[in-house]
This record gives sequence, C-alpha cells and structure tokens, in this order.
Amino acid sequence: MSRRWWGCPLCTLLGLAGLALLAWLLIGRGEAKADAVRQRTEADAAAMLSAAGFPWARLQIDNEVGRLVGEASSLPQRAAAYAAASTALLPMMGVPGVFARLEDGQTAPALSLEVKPPEPVAPTVKPATGELAAQDCQVEMARVLASEQIRFQLASAELAPDSAPLLVRLHGLAQRCPQAQLQVEGHTDAQGDAAANLRLSQRRAQAVVDALVRQGVSAKRLQAQGHGEAKLLDTGDTPEAHGRNRRIEFHLAPKAP
Repeated sequence: MSRRWWGCPLCTLLGLAGLALLAWLLIGRGEAKADAVRQRTEADAAAMLSAAGFPWARLQIDNEVGRLVGEASSLPQRAAAYAAASTALLPMMGVPGVFARLEDGQTAPALSLEVKPPEPVAPTVKPATGELAAQDCQVEMARVLASEQIRFQLASAELAPDSAPLLVRLHGLAQRCPQAQLQVEGHTDAQGDAAANLRLSQRRAQAVVDALVRQGVSAKRLQAQGHGEAKLLDTGDTPEAHGRNRRIEFHLAPKAP
C-alpha cells in the first residue's frame, strides 16, 4: 500500500475489510458448489443402494471420505451392503469434489447368545432356487435393457455413474443362469468414422464385461464383442434414432459340454 493509505487508518481498515469480504464471497461460493456436488452424490448413492436391495443404507461424505451408514438388520446384511456399495459406488470414487475412499460406518444388532438348533430337514437334494435357463435369462435381460440402457460418458468407454444400479441388476440375472455363456455386444450410431465407432463399441463392451467381473461374474463366462455401426436399429438421422442405436446387448447360450 502507498504511504497515503498507511497515513489514513480508516482508509486502510476499509481496504482490508473489502479484501476480506471478497475472499469470503469466493470461498463461500466454492463451498456452496462443493456442498451441492456432495448432496447430489449422496442422493445418487442412496438410489443405487436401494436398487441393489439395501434401502436402509446411505452414503455420507465428509471431505474425501465416503462412509456407508445405516442400521442393518444383521451382521451378514451389513457385510453384503458394504460389498455391494464398494462395487456400485466405484465410479464415483476419485472424482474431484466427491470422495477418495469408502469406509464402513454401518451399525448392526449384536448377535444373540441364544442359538436355536436348526430344524431337521429331509435328506433330499433340491435344485438351486431362482436358477434360470439360458433362454429365460436372455428374455429377462432383454426386458431390463428395453426400459433402461447402460450409459457411458460422452465419446468414451467410461461407464456413467448412474448406470451402476442397472449393472447390479444385470449381475444378479447373470448369477441366476450360471450355466450360460454371456456375449456382451457394443453398438454405436452411424455418426463419425466407422473404424473409430467399431473401436469404441469394442471398448464399451469390454468395460461392461470388466464391471461384471468386478461384481463376481466369472470372466470365463463373458466375452466382449463390438459391432460399431454395422447393426443399426434405426436408420434415421435424428437424435432419437442415434440414441436407439447406441446400446449394449446381451446374448446368452448354454455352456458347451
């Protein structure tokens, strides 16, 4: 500051106050934006966890730490919720302004000391409940993908965070048909270079395969195949037509003997 400012204490005080106010406004605006990002992420995480079968669990973000909180009905439920969250919320982790790691802050009732002996059951062998044939599993997956498609970041093979609940549902269906081979096929629209579209469709199909493997589906059962723009569903040149053509499809077949 010039000597004139220092010779005027009131002027100096007002100048410093103005700088402090400007700094406060800038910091406050940044904090408000960060709060909005955290709130949106927590809301998206709650929807993902509910879709995965854990409506009582929620994400609580504190600086760079995301904590899974809520009251589980049992210790196995607590462990299952954390395992599901570690996969479903993975796309959010490491995003600037969100959170860098996930911790378990859930609660669960203590195990009872009184354990009742299991009731005797007849020594019969029953088929696994809920298991589907490859053809039935194909129908279920097609039905799910008819109402909602796996989405990616623009012109990228990176999965969009809001596709995590859908991937959890598809993982559940894949586990209900353990004897089926799954071919994950990627398709693009006809915009841009055909060779680039083919490469993008292959990378997107592989990204879905990798996500399912992380959730527990055997890699031996999965194969990624990109078709680019070779199998268009709609030949129109409209945003709606392009959206229908950008898709992931699942094709299942029984395991070879």
